[in-house]
Amino acid sequence: MQRKKLNPWSVVAMLCAVGMCPIFSIASILLGIRALVDIKAKGDTRGAGLAWAAILVGSLVTGLWGGGMLWWNINVRSNIEQGPIVAIMYAQEDKLDLFEEALLMSHSQVEAEQFVNNVQQRYGKLLSGGLNQSMTDSPVDGNNLFFGMVPIEAELSYILHFEHKKDVHLIANFNLFRTVDEKSQFTNKFSWFRIEDSDLGDLIYPATIEESERGE
Repeated sequence: MQRKKLNPWSVVAMLCAVGMCPIFSIASILLGIRALVDIKAKGDTRGAGLAWAAILVGSLVTGLWGGGMLWWNINVRSNIEQGPIVAIMYAQEDKLDLFEEALLMSHSQVEAEQFVNNVQQRYGKLLSGGLNQSMTDSPVDGNNLFFGMVPIEAELSYILHFEHKKDVHLIANFNLFRTVDEKSQFTNKFSWFRIEDSDLGDLIYPATIEESERGE
């Protein structure tokens, strides 16, 4: 008895399953189902086991990618978009420990209190803010991106809206990783904040940060 040919849908489904990216993994599930339907309907090909394997691997990879993307959006992307704003709001609520958690290094409470008091006296309570969408030039070197999407280190620009003044500009230095003992360490924190004020002078935290580190 001549052995049945391997169903082409099963082969393609498995090839997509080992592609290890969301587009291919989703395709492997759909193609695996298509293979099972084709095998059952025609009965002249084999490969049901291969199709099920493709569906299983595709489902696993899709789940891992989905979970990873969810974690990334909650922990990294949201921090890039709102980290400095949330940190200053915490500081204005006397939650200096949470303010310091946003920073790469811990600094004296006196310095943190001075920075927050200066911000409060000048502008009042911080109401909202976000990334500066009007930036025309990217502050990130294309070779300094993680997965080609997220900056490993970059100076990011934000627009803050305070109780007494709108459209206050803030620059923050974001560090996704830092080098410790010649090894990359995940940080997802900011090394410094600078509120730009041409009238009253910039407010910088920590005040002791070197000018070279602030890109001045």
